[in-house]
Amino acid sequence: MVVVRVQRARVFRYTPTAKIWAWTVKVLPFVLVLLVVFAMCFIAITRAPTLQKRNSLKVNSLHVAKLKPDPASSAQNKDFQLERLLKSKPPNLHLFVTQLKNEANGYCSGKLAELQRNAEKSNIISERLEPCRPKPWCPKIPPVLYGAEKLDSVAVNMTEEEIVDAVGSMGVGGSWAPDDCKARHSVCIIIPYRDRKDHLWTLLYRLIPVLKRQQLDFKIFVVEQVSNATFNKGAIMNAAFLTIYRTYGLRAEGDWHKGLYGCYVFHDVDMLPEDDRNMYSCPEFPRHLSVAVNEFKYQLPYHKLVGGVFNIRPDHYFLVNGYSNLFWGWGGEDDDMGYRLEQVGLPITRPPERLARYTMVKHVKRKPLAHAVRLKLVHTSQKRYRADGLNTLKYEVFRVDTEKLYTRILVGVGDMPEYVRSFEVARRTITTVQNKRWK
Repeated sequence: MVVVRVQRARVFRYTPTAKIWAWTVKVLPFVLVLLVVFAMCFIAITRAPTLQKRNSLKVNSLHVAKLKPDPASSAQNKDFQLERLLKSKPPNLHLFVTQLKNEANGYCSGKLAELQRNAEKSNIISERLEPCRPKPWCPKIPPVLYGAEKLDSVAVNMTEEEIVDAVGSMGVGGSWAPDDCKARHSVCIIIPYRDRKDHLWTLLYRLIPVLKRQQLDFKIFVVEQVSNATFNKGAIMNAAFLTIYRTYGLRAEGDWHKGLYGCYVFHDVDMLPEDDRNMYSCPEFPRHLSVAVNEFKYQLPYHKLVGGVFNIRPDHYFLVNGYSNLFWGWGGEDDDMGYRLEQVGLPITRPPERLARYTMVKHVKRKPLAHAVRLKLVHTSQKRYRADGLNTLKYEVFRVDTEKLYTRILVGVGDMPEYVRSFEVARRTITTVQNKRWK
């Protein structure tokens, strides 16, 4: 007989302990994940300042390394600060102008006293003046004007003697006045110049006959900057104006009675007038004469432009404090003058484009002022014009020479300041790097 043993199946009892253990097994992975997340968040929060500081140091070191060959940024932050100029205390513009006018009048009084002390010379002068008194005024519209002429943009191929013979008789130092009538306008022509003799003689060959046909009492001054320092057109034009004004227009011995010039024309050496109906006479308001230039397809590039040939009365020139002295290198000082005129409420007048046409003599362009400097100066023109101009100019007159067709004024206005030099170095560095990249 076989005995079979039947095993009873075990029944799992679902006790509370078993329930807890089963729940723990299911939830434990999620708890571990949450702990890890919390730990990472805690580490991130506690170490964030340290990491940020470390990263900023790395970024700054990289930034410094990138900017190391570019000193322009440091120059812009340290040296090129117009706030220094604005906070400075320049001479009061009104007092400066009053003193300047007194100097001019004092020169005239001194001349008169000198002539009165010398009886013989005084008699000669009075004899010269006597026949001038009944002179009639010149007509308002000059009778002999040629109108528009087609000019060549190449400098004339003539010797100095040939040009002197071609323009006709001239007075001392480039002065002239009509003999048969009394000129209605007394004009001073100032030409900023450096190392462009062919252009100067070409301009004189063209300009002097135009001024004679317009029956003006005029004198031509060529102002030249000494040394090989960077050219500062605005500063040397200011220096020429002050030199001429202080010495009563540098009049000749027999012309002291004519008084001060009624207006000043600042004339670029490469601008040749095409039409003699474009009058150089003294206007009521500042006048921009070179409206249509062949270089710009005989169109005005922008409204505030007063560069090329600009005519202004001395009182208006005092009002805007002259040109800026801060533009070293080519360009910018004329645009700055446009903003100065707008600031004091003086309109810029212009002749019609069909008359105000000029031919620019071909030449090699001068090195321009650094764009960053020029842009910042022009945009701050209205803030600084009272502290940057005639009343703050430091200059020295080295020599005044009397030539056959002009009076030459040799002036020094110092050297280019460090902030401009820093920008020039930076620009050359950037240009070199860009060229290497393109290669």
